[in-house]
Amino acid sequence: MSSDRAAEHPADHAGEPAAAEPPLTATGERVEVRPPSVADIEAYAAAVTLSERRLADFAIPNPHNLPVVLDSQSQTYRTFMVHALDAEGSHGLVGRINVANVVGGSFRSATIGYDSYDPYAGRGLFAEGLRLTLDLVFADPPQGMGLHRIEANIQPANHRSAGLVRSLGFVHEGFSRDFLHLPGLDGRRDWRDHDRFTLLSSDWPAVPYRPHGHRRTACVVTGPSGPGYGYAGVSLAAAVAAELGIPLFSASVVGSTAALFELLRASPVGGVVECRLSGPELRMGLARAGYEPSGVPVLDNAVDVPRREVVRQALAVRAARA
Repeated sequence: MSSDRAAEHPADHAGEPAAAEPPLTATGERVEVRPPSVADIEAYAAAVTLSERRLADFAIPNPHNLPVVLDSQSQTYRTFMVHALDAEGSHGLVGRINVANVVGGSFRSATIGYDSYDPYAGRGLFAEGLRLTLDLVFADPPQGMGLHRIEANIQPANHRSAGLVRSLGFVHEGFSRDFLHLPGLDGRRDWRDHDRFTLLSSDWPAVPYRPHGHRRTACVVTGPSGPGYGYAGVSLAAAVAAELGIPLFSASVVGSTAALFELLRASPVGGVVECRLSGPELRMGLARAGYEPSGVPVLDNAVDVPRREVVRQALAVRAARA
């Protein structure tokens, strides 16, 4: 299992760590987590070589780069090695976890990347190690890193890695296009889209597979609809829905007012309601859909709305739910 954010070099956002900084270590039932050392070089080379074919689907494995990683350790880039308490006659290295791009101050956030190694992958040992690492990430200094937010960026095709972070309570927060230049399942390097998963210290320890809790955005577009309304023949309601990335519920398609607002109520992300309603009937419908009617923007449909105006209206709708 491999995360796509496993950086090889840190970003310089802060200075060197304080002298005599205590090691960040944790021990669980089957694994121990600790910072890397020169003593890990041989085991690391064996582990990456053994796992190279599997890791190459989404990463660029290098069995000989641990010395570079050791030289890169700082307050902005920390590596944790996951060791099996029972090496079972193998190299004993379950995985490697990088906490990179660490920024303090009001942000207190970082990105996390990881690789798990054969023959231990798929047996729950690495998940235990990642859980222990998150304990250290969120714990107060000097025992931990004192972070508030951690982010994992994973290619959509890497469903095993996404399943791992979801099992630890990460939630899907967004999508980043052409995010990293990495290999994919097609066997070549290219700019790869990534899904963004996040976890907060206030959530930890988190419930596995927590609901995402999307913000429900809604607006109503009233007045005539159909050909000639909107830009390029697209109604204002459809254009705003597309800009916001939420569904369009149109009275021209849905048979009844009750069904129209039931669709809005059932949508986990909200939607744009296109209708000719006004006054009490509109307020009652929005209330039944779970919204405070006074907080839902109502837009007037218009002819030949320029793209700039569509974006302005969509941003105002989003701001109303902030």
